[in-house]
Amino acid sequence: MKLGIIGAGAVGFAVGYTAARMGIASDIKYNDIIEERAKAQAMDIEDASSFYPHYVKMSWGSYKDMADRDIIVTATGSLDGVRDRLEEYEMFKDATEAYVKEIVKAGFKGIFIVVGNPCDLMADLVYRASGFPKERVIGSGTALDTTRLNTTLCKLLEIDPADVRGVVLGEHGESQFVAWSNIFINNLTFEEYLKQNPASFSRDDVENLVRERAWRVIDGKGHTQCGIGNTVCSMIDAIVNDRKKVILVATLMEGMYGLDDIYLSTPCVLGKDGMEKAIELKLNEEELSRLKHSEKVLKANREKYK
Repeated sequence: MKLGIIGAGAVGFAVGYTAARMGIASDIKYNDIIEERAKAQAMDIEDASSFYPHYVKMSWGSYKDMADRDIIVTATGSLDGVRDRLEEYEMFKDATEAYVKEIVKAGFKGIFIVVGNPCDLMADLVYRASGFPKERVIGSGTALDTTRLNTTLCKLLEIDPADVRGVVLGEHGESQFVAWSNIFINNLTFEEYLKQNPASFSRDDVENLVRERAWRVIDGKGHTQCGIGNTVCSMIDAIVNDRKKVILVATLMEGMYGLDDIYLSTPCVLGKDGMEKAIELKLNEEELSRLKHSEKVLKANREKYK
């Protein structure tokens, strides 16, 4: 599989390195506005070739050079000095639209995975700029936030994170929320599990911890890396190996949950054709209201910076 990564910063590096370590790509090409950084990341990953499951060809190139890629991950942008991901939309929307159009014009016919923030609005932008069907433009959405929730709950409940199936919905940003009605622990509903295994904690505190976790990491080291790198590579793996795996990713809403014409997250089946099926969860009234609030927030920001 030929993987292209636009943006060779911390996130772009983590995606490329993780893909190499997992053996899910045979050819990885970087692009960055700072060409030397793209070259350096490619060479650094290549230096560890003897430790990967198989040899991975590493290179760097222009947008036009991305035409032969099977999957392109867009990891451009920067949260430096930003405290709300929505602020990045105005900063990077024009550049993102321009390079997407150039890549498509060059002949790219694969799948876009959009990671750059605000990833819901950027996925929406890539969908419109590319002219691709929604199945071939996937936003990383709340997949990482859901993993953060699982990590938080496993520590509170003192159980294996693999036993937690959490759900974070809304934007990958400040209006995200935990859909408590759809959390399962070892095939038990969250409420049933707590009846059998009482635990005392604040749900509001959990939600805030999940929402703020990225900022805590950024405050400490300047960027997030490992969580998003592995999250995106789980998506790539599902597509490359046609796993039909259900992952919470951002896709175009066309009537689901009463939402329309915006990218937001819902469980989606990922396989060789990209986003192959979107699944609508049964939400309670409060959760639906919060989801519609996220829709309003995203649409207002999109309209503001048309």
